[in-house]
Amino acid sequence: MSTPSSYLTHLNGLRALAILGVLFYHLSAPYCPAGYFGVDLFLVISGFLLLRSLLKPGAETSFHYGSYLLKKAWRIIPAWFIVALVCSVVAFCVLPNHGRIGPVLKTVRASALFHADFYIDKSGDYFNTYTQQNPLLHFWYLSITQQLYIIAPLLIVPLARFVSRRAAMLLLAALGTLSLVYYILTTSPGLLPDALRIRLLEGTGSVTAYYHLIPRFWEIAAGAAVLLLPEFAGSPRLRGLLGLLGLAGIGASFYLYRTGSPAIYLTVICSLLALRYASTGPAAWLLGLRPVQALGTISFSLYLWHWPIMVFWKYGRFDSPGPWDEVGMVAASLLLGALGWWCIERLPIPSRAGWRGTLLRCTVLLLLPLALLGSTKLNKHVRRTMPVPDTTSFEEDKLARQLPPEQSQGLEALPSLGMPQPLLTLGNRDREPNFLLIGDSHAHHLQHALHEVCLEQGESGVFFSNSAAPIWYTDKPKDLPDQCCWNERIATCLLRYLKAHPNIRCVLIAQLWTARLRYSNASDWRSGKSLAQGDARLPHSSEGLRETCRQLKAAGVEVVLLGDTPNFDRGKPSAAAPIDIWERCQKLGLEYREDILPRREHEREQACILPLLETLAAEGLAHYIDLAPAVRVGETYPARLDGVFLYTDNHHLSATGARRVAAYLLPRLQQLLQSIRPAAASGKK
Repeated sequence: MSTPSSYLTHLNGLRALAILGVLFYHLSAPYCPAGYFGVDLFLVISGFLLLRSLLKPGAETSFHYGSYLLKKAWRIIPAWFIVALVCSVVAFCVLPNHGRIGPVLKTVRASALFHADFYIDKSGDYFNTYTQQNPLLHFWYLSITQQLYIIAPLLIVPLARFVSRRAAMLLLAALGTLSLVYYILTTSPGLLPDALRIRLLEGTGSVTAYYHLIPRFWEIAAGAAVLLLPEFAGSPRLRGLLGLLGLAGIGASFYLYRTGSPAIYLTVICSLLALRYASTGPAAWLLGLRPVQALGTISFSLYLWHWPIMVFWKYGRFDSPGPWDEVGMVAASLLLGALGWWCIERLPIPSRAGWRGTLLRCTVLLLLPLALLGSTKLNKHVRRTMPVPDTTSFEEDKLARQLPPEQSQGLEALPSLGMPQPLLTLGNRDREPNFLLIGDSHAHHLQHALHEVCLEQGESGVFFSNSAAPIWYTDKPKDLPDQCCWNERIATCLLRYLKAHPNIRCVLIAQLWTARLRYSNASDWRSGKSLAQGDARLPHSSEGLRETCRQLKAAGVEVVLLGDTPNFDRGKPSAAAPIDIWERCQKLGLEYREDILPRREHEREQACILPLLETLAAEGLAHYIDLAPAVRVGETYPARLDGVFLYTDNHHLSATGARRVAAYLLPRLQQLLQSIRPAAASGKK
């Protein structure tokens, strides 16, 4: 095995590879589809360096925990504080409301307490548009490294000092093995029954496993194992070949795989090869090139600065940056990364003696409570002074609010039949409900407005609050809790409920059909097999929707499929929504151009799913009501009407938009119910 000092050069080169992968993945995922594996490479390197420092000769007797923490704090805290401070100030200046600034300040507060990974994990889907607009989203990685630096010495050094180094190694191996098992179980659906996995692991999914120290510790332990494994490649030629193989494997895992790929194991194995054998031969020459070494030297500072630069730059370009914008983002990241290293990282750690060293150490440690207090105070100030989100926003204002008790008759009806979520009353609670609304988030966004319109018209219905897309034979996604999505048990209970409530004559299904009929990460409850992503999903969805209509028809109810309202994604799901663009223009002092969707564009998008919906209607299995005319003006669909937005994002209605749709829908629903009631009455006679 090579001496420790020989590892430094190629370690620096491996840091450069890691930060390049992360940088280009964040710039645009197609440039480096699995570049986020660079974080895994960083963790492997951290494990190697951590054990190397803790178990170097004499460390058992000379290790000083306070000095060790000071060294780590001096490296991390000043750079972290400057980035957090700059991002907080810029966010206050350019973001439009507290709903956008709040997450930034809360991330600062969480990272000051070393648990930004937990806050970010709970704040929303990593790939959600609003989550991606948090310029400090990448602080989750800092938190798990801070946790590691605090915990690892407390485990390893006492064992090595009072028992034996071998005992410390065995503990490290045991913890790494447990972490790997935990990681595999939480990221590989199907290894455990869903109910058992949810009960044991509290619903942990691949995103949660991505964020935290425990499921990531096996990578750190793998890096540490490089120091302990015996030598088996004595030939310089073989060592050089293995080093090149490690570099090639890292590059292949970065560029040949996609998000969510199990190629993470390939990345870790190749990282171990590179750590062990890239210190000599051609691999060492490649990693030792001056540009590579320079990039590795500023890798930590570059990691801290690149994400905020990209977030704010894309925000100012309305999430549609051009090629020159991408060049500018990379150049600005490199510049600030180099400045951060020059001004902060390269400063020597203050000596133990002297008042200057003491003052500097105290200053560094005081940055943590200062950031904690400052982010809390600023968040309160922003909450008082910044405008609240647009009051027409159904997402912010009304979606989470359940109906008051006096309007919630029958709330316990479905739970009594084994359903996981309650029913909400829509309209007049003194009348028997005669329709049921179910669906995904589009049903959620419609239910409150439909409740208000039904109250005015004296109609009554119920809403099943399940976030479900009721397509028969389609089980829930494997990484979501059982009560959140459609599955066989919910389908059976729904039929039982309809049988027990014969007054319900109609089931309305509202969902984004262009999405639900084209992709899913669910499984087939008949075979248990996972359904493929992409357009291959369509045949299964068509069959499942047809079976949904058959089952409900057999239960004695009519099915009403509610058509999609216009979608402003324009083929770019990450593009800014009209209301978001308006808010940015207001804050940045730019002119807002009204976003209008031509009717032909909407019809072109609907062409892929409309034949199926119309066929079901023609076969008598369902009725189809197109909701798009409710928000149409002439031959266009405006995002804003009379100064009020009809959408909260690219395809979810605001309260105003939902009100227009509900007022358009209810007369057509009443007409349908009138035609059903005489037939039902004659059937009873």
